[in-house]
Amino acid sequence: MKISTHTSIGGTKIAAERQALRNHPQIIVGTPGRVLDMMNKEYLETEHLTIFCLDEADEILGRGFQEDIDEIFKKLPGDIQILLFSATMPPFILELTK
Repeated sequence: MKISTHTSIGGTKIAAERQALRNHPQIIVGTPGRVLDMMNKEYLETEHLTIFCLDEADEILGRGFQEDIDEIFKKLPGDIQILLFSATMPPFILELTK
């Protein structure tokens, strides 16, 4: 399908991360902390993002990443489609959808 991808996770070198993001991969999979860090450093440009997917939302948010996710959401374009996946839909996940 010729889709370019990148994994953005902690423990990898920032220089390599920056170079990979310069190539504008079509799909980026990452941990909340690293994704936010790349956004804050403006290595991950958000203006062309069309979909943001948060998988295992209940687990990620239940493990203390709520602030990171809130900050990521603030940096996303207003017309982006946000997908939340979770095995369960506890009240805080439903509140996040608002």
